[in-house]
Amino acid sequence: MKFNKTILGLALALVMTPSWGHGEHGSNTVWKTTDGHQVLSANGECVRAFDFASLGRNSCHAPEIVEVPVVAEVVVPVVAEVVVPVEVVEAAAPMAVLSVEPHKTSVYFDTNSAALSMESKMAIDGVIDASLDAEVLLAVQVVGHADSRGDTDYNLNLSQDRVDAVVAHLAARGITTSSSFAQGEARPVMENGTENLSASRRADVLIKAQVKTMN
Repeated sequence: MKFNKTILGLALALVMTPSWGHGEHGSNTVWKTTDGHQVLSANGECVRAFDFASLGRNSCHAPEIVEVPVVAEVVVPVVAEVVVPVEVVEAAAPMAVLSVEPHKTSVYFDTNSAALSMESKMAIDGVIDASLDAEVLLAVQVVGHADSRGDTDYNLNLSQDRVDAVVAHLAARGITTSSSFAQGEARPVMENGTENLSASRRADVLIKAQVKTMN
C-alpha cells in the first residue's frame, strides 16, 4: 500500500506535536505547530494549504525580500555670504587760508628829475601784476627820496614830485594809493660810509595783498 509523502509528513508532524493550528490568514493558509514552527513534509517541504494551491508556492515560505540600496542624502553645507562693511572715508573738504603777500620795488630817477623812465614804469607794473589775484589790497604805499646834495627843502619837494609821479602811474592802472610820504634826503643809501647818490634818488613802492589759498 503506497502513501503520499506529503500526507505521511503531515501525519508525523501531528504525532510529534499533538497540538497545532493554522496561520493568521484564516482558511488554514499556513500550518504551524503550537510552538510557532511551520509544518513540513518528510521532504522538508512546506505543507501546501488548500487556499494557496492556486498561487503555485509553498505557504510557509517567506516572501522574497529584495534589498534596495539606500542612497544616503548628501547634505551640502550652505556657506553664507559674509558681507564685510566697507567704511567710506570722505576726503576732507579743502579749507581756504588767507595770507598776506607783500610785493615791493624801487624805481630810480635822474638828478633833479621826477620823470618815470620806461624801466621804472615796467618795475611798477610788475608789482601790480603780482597782486592781481589778491582777494583785497590791504595797503598801497609810496615813499619818495632825494640825494643829500642841494637844499633840504628843495630835496623834500623833489621827493614829493617823485611820489606824485608813481601815484599817477598806479592810478592809471586802476590802483588807489592808500598812503604816501615824501622824505627828502632823510634816508640816503649808504655804502661803505659813502652815499650812493643814484640809489638815493628813488621812490619805494609797496603793495600788501591778501590772497586766499586752499589748504
